[in-house]
Amino acid sequence: MRSMIKTTIRLLWLLAALWSGIASAQTRDFSEHDPARILMVVWRGCEEACQGFRQYLAEQNLPVKVMIRDAAKDKSRIQVFLEEAKTLQPDLVVTWGTSVSKDIIGPMNTDQPENYLGDIPALFMVVADPVGAGIIESYDRSGRDHVTGVRNRVPEEVQIRAIKDYLDAKKIGVIYTTAELNSVLNTQKLEQLAAEMDFELIRKTYQLNDKGKPVSGQIPGLMKELSDEGADVVYVGSSSYNRQNRDAFTSAANDNNLPVASAYEVMVTKSNALLSIANRYYNVGRLAGNQARKVLFEQQRPGSLNIPSLSRYSVFINMAVARQLELYPPIQLLRFAELVHTER
Repeated sequence: MRSMIKTTIRLLWLLAALWSGIASAQTRDFSEHDPARILMVVWRGCEEACQGFRQYLAEQNLPVKVMIRDAAKDKSRIQVFLEEAKTLQPDLVVTWGTSVSKDIIGPMNTDQPENYLGDIPALFMVVADPVGAGIIESYDRSGRDHVTGVRNRVPEEVQIRAIKDYLDAKKIGVIYTTAELNSVLNTQKLEQLAAEMDFELIRKTYQLNDKGKPVSGQIPGLMKELSDEGADVVYVGSSSYNRQNRDAFTSAANDNNLPVASAYEVMVTKSNALLSIANRYYNVGRLAGNQARKVLFEQQRPGSLNIPSLSRYSVFINMAVARQLELYPPIQLLRFAELVHTER
């Protein structure tokens, strides 16, 4: 009798494993009539990275259905999209930005996994510091079976080295909001590098209103404070607020004879920053598309993949600003920089 029970249990396990294998194969046997369903949650519309992601999948002729949900910079919407993902059970959830990723994927080793995606495969992009934010364990492996992502940041060491090569900066200013985790983490990284790379970091923070947003109109005053304290350059490493208000930010800096260096190329190409060492968001999106292909069509577990980055950085210099501030780039940067000549 005991032998029969053991045999029955073994058969049940084998059937369960077989059914699991069949179900797994079915979820990955996508076609034009039954495409892979990707729910993409973005922070500020389908911008360059989102477009690059969709374009890559289209060029690969992969059967996918990308459903975009835009938080429109409103954190309260993120929870709504999370609940939708739990109900919909898509084949992959793609998150854009630190706030979206942390609220949907959740932190490492959470004791409340039910508050996040759980075992739904997830892929993050445009997260400035996913390790510091507690989303993943390392760039070699996420440390989470159902989570992967891509890196978009040019390392701060590279940024600071380029700034010092160009401007011989001894004092670097930064203005940020404590309401953005990515900005806080970025400033902490700069503080660590200050002693190692021989520069003084001058920090300024925005005053917040009762909704946790920076009070408008502060940029000129804070920029004047940086100038009065002897800053040689203002650096924007990771700040959605500064990126969004780039024209006001760069204009106030230049009015105080302060060059702006940024990890955002749009602050040079579409505004009046002087220097940027950056990865184009469009290419970051394409890199994320390649990672999605591995998960959905090559049957690779998200947690088994490394967190890749682009192999080349781009250097952007706004020559109109260089002339205005009389800060002409050194020859070694001119050799491979993309020069922008139009003042905006």
